[in-house]
Amino acid sequence: MKSCLKVFTLLAVAAAHGADLPPNFGLPFTDIRFGSLSVYSENDKYFAGTDQHYTNGIKVSALSGNLARLSPEEMYAPVRAAVHLLGPLVPDGQAYKLGVSLGQNLFTPVNTATSSSQTHDRPYAAWLYFGTTFQIYQPPRLSASGSTSIARLDSVEVNLGMVGPSALGRQAQNNYHDLIHVPRANGWDHQIPNEPGIVVSVERKWRFSTTQARTGWGGDFIPHLGGAVGNVSTHISAGAEARVGWRLPSDFGTSLIRPSGDSNSRQRANWSCFVFGGWDTRLVGRDITLDGTLFHDGPSIAKRKVVHDVAGGIAIGSHHWQLAYTEARRSREFRGQDHSSVFGSISLTFYR
Repeated sequence: MKSCLKVFTLLAVAAAHGADLPPNFGLPFTDIRFGSLSVYSENDKYFAGTDQHYTNGIKVSALSGNLARLSPEEMYAPVRAAVHLLGPLVPDGQAYKLGVSLGQNLFTPVNTATSSSQTHDRPYAAWLYFGTTFQIYQPPRLSASGSTSIARLDSVEVNLGMVGPSALGRQAQNNYHDLIHVPRANGWDHQIPNEPGIVVSVERKWRFSTTQARTGWGGDFIPHLGGAVGNVSTHISAGAEARVGWRLPSDFGTSLIRPSGDSNSRQRANWSCFVFGGWDTRLVGRDITLDGTLFHDGPSIAKRKVVHDVAGGIAIGSHHWQLAYTEARRSREFRGQDHSSVFGSISLTFYR
């Protein structure tokens, strides 16, 4: 973990000048030199006031700027090694970025007061992970005929971690409950057992924009297609986000906590504000928090094969930060679940 945190710290400050926007048309934009640092907090109490199912998620992530513009001497050693390995995979003229993340997700049944096993409801589960991301960005280009190509972002992310007691779900939830003076969750003795976990995710996003989206009032439409494989999660997914507002950032949307969710851009307007809404549908082959572990006996429950997220929110930002609130509704994830889940997501991103 100390090595992971050291790499996280180095990559959080490693970056380069990017090339995410065309010229700024004389309007007040500021170049982002070093990339971005994001903090996410998701909890079902933010909106629904409940404490069940997907009940809490936290994530801290750092994403560099365009590393193609840095010389090896300007990079920290871990970044230089990654660029030496991955840089040759990037087509000429396209930006590429590296990111790291650290996060934890918690899941509980509806009844957290009882200490008895609840075989009819979602098991207690926690997932603690460290992630690395590699992104290739293809900016829109103006052709000789005057037409503009579509911006595209390809991401590959690898998350490694633990489920079970070693993921520290009991401590995270009950210590926080003690802090805010609410009853503890008493069933963590029945959580899924320890197992190392891995998830490899790939995703492609496209961005279709109105003419004045970066310089005035405008809109973006950002569809995505991807998938993941691993003992923690295996699925394919598709969805889209639409946003409308003032001087939209030239990134690829406002994401919930999930692999390949982060993005940033070289230039940001001095002020921007927008509303957004979207959906994501997953065809689920495996979910360790429902199916249980592969190598040990433990609690499990029959999952649903198709899960939908519908979300919407508002964001405001400047050239150095962006704050977003998202309200999400997740469809039923397992057989016997009475209703969909609702949770809120707060994200704060700093740019430099």
